[in-house]
Formats: sequence, C-alpha cells, structure tokens
Amino acid sequence: MPLSAPPDEGVELLDGRLRASVSQGLAPLGRGLRSLGISPNVLTASGLFISTITAWLIAVGELRWGVLGIALSGLVDLLDGSVARTGGTASPRGSFFDSVADRVSDGLVLGGVAWYLAGESAHAPMLAFAAMALSMLISYERAKAEALGFNAQGGLMERAERMILLGFALFFNMLVPALWIMIVLTAVTAVQRFIKVWVQASGAKAELRESVRHRRLARRAGTRSASSTSGSSRTSRLSGSTGEDGPGISTWWGSRRPAAGSMTRRRSVARRSRP
Repeated sequence: MPLSAPPDEGVELLDGRLRASVSQGLAPLGRGLRSLGISPNVLTASGLFISTITAWLIAVGELRWGVLGIALSGLVDLLDGSVARTGGTASPRGSFFDSVADRVSDGLVLGGVAWYLAGESAHAPMLAFAAMALSMLISYERAKAEALGFNAQGGLMERAERMILLGFALFFNMLVPALWIMIVLTAVTAVQRFIKVWVQASGAKAELRESVRHRRLARRAGTRSASSTSGSSRTSRLSGSTGEDGPGISTWWGSRRPAAGSMTRRRSVARRSRP
C-alpha cells in the first residue's frame, strides 16, 4: 500500500477542466430533474440506451444523426453526476455503474464506426478497434491506479476529447484521419498515465523503505534499553539493594545468618547448664 500520493499535475484538456465548469452550469437543471423524481441511475441507463441507438445510426450510414446521438449521450452523462451531487445521492455504487456504462457506450459507438468502415475498406475497421482498445487501456490504468491509492487522471485524449473528435469526424465524414489522430493521442495518454503512476509508486516505495528503516532502528534501541535495565536489576539484587522487586540476595542471606554475639551467648548458656 502506498503511503502517500502527490497531487494531480497531469496534462488535462477537456475532461478535467471543462467538465467541472459545465457541471456547475448544469447544477440548476440537475436540481430540476431531481425534483421530478429522476434518479442518476435512470439518467445513466438512458445515456447507455442513447449510445446504442447512436451506434446503430453510425453503422447504417446516418453519420450526422450519429453526431446528435453523441451530443445527447454526453449531455446525459454530465447530468447524472449533477443530479447525484445536488440531491446528495452520490455513492460508490452509482459511480461504478456510471463508469461501466461509459465503457460500454464507447465500445458500442466505436463498434458502429467499425461496422460502417467495413463497407469502405477491409482494413479500416481495425482503426476503430485499435482506438477502442487504447480507450479501454487508459480507463484501466486510471481504475487500477486509484485502487492502489495513486492518481492517474489527465492526458491528451480522455473521453471528452475522444467524443468531440469523433463528432467532428462524423459530421465531415473524415473518420479514417480522425481515428489515426485518436489512436496516436490516446497512446500518448496511456504512456503519460503509466509514467505518472510509476513516479508516484517509486516515491511511495522509497518512503516505505525509510519508514521500515526507522522502525527497525527504534526496535533495536528498545531492545538495548531493555537489556541494560535487566542487567542493572540483576546487579542490584545481587548487591543487596532494595528496589521494586524487594530486597536483594545479599540482604536476604544476611538476615538469615545469626549474629556473632547471639552465637556466643548461646554457647555460654549451654556450658553453664551442663550437670
């Protein structure tokens, strides 16, 4: 287990900085949805459904309708968090559901892109699958780092950037160049996160070693102190000093021996009492 993790200093484009400001702007709408009885989980499930429809639209060639679907699913993804925060219902279960739904949505949309590209070229769908694999990789890096107590946020191509780039590519029908850009920048993000967590883990390892060394030194000092106290106690008992354990051996032995004058008086009394 790491002892500490440094603050987040990663490169963030949209997913970290823009999301916070947009979420604040959507707070009134989130409160309104909450007052209507709409829960964050309902919004998350709705976003997943919209992503499914979006993937189908892209697969059949309705690319500009796909742009609208991506925009709607992104809006719903922002609203579920806003409803949870304003209603005080944010929970680990909801966060887990939202994260899984995001991964499934990414897979569905990129799967729709791969299906569409299969009609144009035999190799073009591999670009969509490569982008999907790298997207899952950076998501796994963040999840694993947070499970270990580290911070892996940030990077050049997080989810918001990927969806915006894909929306432009769908609108202008430039999927192949956009997918190449997505692959390169997502790979850079994966390397950024790996290095970031590696540095944090290296610092935590050095801190752990220093802590273990201090504990060992303290343990040795305590052992030496106990040995010194035990030796002085034995010496005091043998020399006859009185401590917490009572009189020493010499004192006890002296109290058991009769005094010299007492022995002389006993001998004289014994001689006079003879017949």
